[in-house]
Amino acid sequence: MSRLLIPLLFCSLTLQAQKARNYSVVTAELADKVINAPQPASPVRLAVVPFTATAASTQASTQFGEYLTETVIGLLGNHPDKVKLFERTRLDAILKEHEFILTDLMKPAAALKIGQLAPIDALLSGTYTKLKSYTDVSARLIDVASGEILVSYNGRIKMNKNLAALFPAAGAVATPAVQPTTVPVQVTIQNTTTPTPTAARTKEDICKEKVNDFKSRLNDLSTKEKIDVVVQEAMKTPFDNLCGQLHYHVMYAFSRYSIDHPTYKQFLLQTLDTISFPANDDRAYEIVRFITADKKLDDTEWKASLHAVSRVGNYSLSNYLNYLLAKPETDFAVSTSRIAEYFSLASSGKIGLPRPVTYETAFFEMMEGVKSNNPLSQHVYPTYSPRLKLDDKNQATLFSELHAMYKAETTAARKTEIMGWICEFVNGHEYPKAHEQLYDLAWDFNLTLNDARNREIRKDFPEADLKILAARCAEKFAQYVTLTPYPSQQEDRINFCVRNGIPVPGIIPTLDEAQQILSGTNLDEQLRVMKLLIQMGDRPKKIEPTIVSLFDKRSLEDRGKLDEIQTLAIGVLGNCRTSQTKAITHMIDVLPHYGNDTEAAKVALVQIGKPAVGPLIARLDKTTDQDGGLQYQLITLLGEIGPDAAPAEKSIRRVLEQNRNGDVRYAAEAALQAIGKKP
Repeated sequence: MSRLLIPLLFCSLTLQAQKARNYSVVTAELADKVINAPQPASPVRLAVVPFTATAASTQASTQFGEYLTETVIGLLGNHPDKVKLFERTRLDAILKEHEFILTDLMKPAAALKIGQLAPIDALLSGTYTKLKSYTDVSARLIDVASGEILVSYNGRIKMNKNLAALFPAAGAVATPAVQPTTVPVQVTIQNTTTPTPTAARTKEDICKEKVNDFKSRLNDLSTKEKIDVVVQEAMKTPFDNLCGQLHYHVMYAFSRYSIDHPTYKQFLLQTLDTISFPANDDRAYEIVRFITADKKLDDTEWKASLHAVSRVGNYSLSNYLNYLLAKPETDFAVSTSRIAEYFSLASSGKIGLPRPVTYETAFFEMMEGVKSNNPLSQHVYPTYSPRLKLDDKNQATLFSELHAMYKAETTAARKTEIMGWICEFVNGHEYPKAHEQLYDLAWDFNLTLNDARNREIRKDFPEADLKILAARCAEKFAQYVTLTPYPSQQEDRINFCVRNGIPVPGIIPTLDEAQQILSGTNLDEQLRVMKLLIQMGDRPKKIEPTIVSLFDKRSLEDRGKLDEIQTLAIGVLGNCRTSQTKAITHMIDVLPHYGNDTEAAKVALVQIGKPAVGPLIARLDKTTDQDGGLQYQLITLLGEIGPDAAPAEKSIRRVLEQNRNGDVRYAAEAALQAIGKKP
């Protein structure tokens, strides 16, 4: 969990002159800082990493860190409207699988990496330092999309007996199990008058001196003649790993100053051909980097380099391919021809030492190598993936490659084509991580409350492609809804299917099923159904009369639950832009309540627009200057409806003439302007 650019909020409480405070005060303050930070969405997806002891701590107790972490999680969990906590067990699994070091998670770079692995918006991590009478706590809230530190917090906790119990007993000094054995040392006193023989110079010493002496020649490369002399002198020394170290300096200087010397390149290519095991020899990699630094690669250079690549059997293959294929500005047809040569060798078992790599390894190394070159990566996938024999791990890897390829593409038509590949892959493969990867891709399309970030999301993940994904992979989305063991993740998946019209039998009812449930008496089921209908946009319009009839219901057993159902019904009818007078009248009647139903009614009436204008005017005409609060609400709603509320001009002017309340008069003047009339 890209993924969000949140405005920077750096809230720091310095430790200078800070007094130690009770544990509950510090933890509550930390949670409050996180809750009140500007968030990209509501609620924000947050992962909390276990707090760890610093090196300066007198005691490294994991018990205290766990206790502190759980306390903070508990406090944050009290605000589900602002924070949706990422499951701790799932986060622990990710950290373990990718071998993260907890102390590194205070760093933005680590948070960015976690953001690529988990569908989260922000990461909260922290450390503590146990001192004699208090414990200092530091924490950071980091945006996993931008790496920015949103909140930085420092607090000092006063120690008490209960907290002290979470730390091992202090003051004990460990005694070595085995005492060191004393070994007598023989000292030889040398006669200072006798000259000490000079140690024989080793080959390494001679080469080091030779390299240092040669480096001075690279200080003047001002003319072709001087460059030729440098090359002639350099080529007198074979490029081995002793005296040949001078060639690293030549390559660096020539690359830095863009010096192209064909004779020297030929010397390097001949050297490349003699390197038996390039995977264990830096010379091969540095030579390839050098000959491709000019972003050109002729056939001779390619042949020599491919021969070297064929002897590389570890995961550095992709690095070579990146320099040889992705970086050079080579004609597309030439590049694809060279890729074909590579795969021909891979198919024949001629790439890799000491054992040939599999075709699958060769494929993924190529995909990794050319991923920065969109046309080449999009050529490799459809051309060479059909013959892959994929295990579970490779299937997950291939989906990740497609995901990255889709995001990297900037052309709308090509993005849509890649989305087609993704859909085909999803429907044709089944593996343990498939459900997580599919829903994590869908999560990338979610918009935020940040307009700048939304522009980026719409560019990288256009809504039209999400509709394609949801339509073509509907069965998979439905199948995967319940595969996760995490309740909040399952809720997200259900909500996704609801929003995208994906039926999930037994979990998401059809409209006919919803109508039957709403006509019954089971309030729990009705509340569950209404929470789903509110996300369906205008699709519930088919059962609009049944939803309106909910306003007539009363309950002696659970009025609070029924009130929630009726509030959701207001929202659903607003989405449907109902024109039923009964529904609109109910919405206007709840305006004086100043409760959740009031807020829902305000939104719904503006959504309904023109059909609501008449009833709003009728209610406004019944008010007097003693109903200032209600007048303010009615006039504001008419103003938000805009020009369609022009018939309300006379009623608004009446209030403007009669009411002396400044807020009401201001709202009336603003509403007249909004409907296109002069105050």
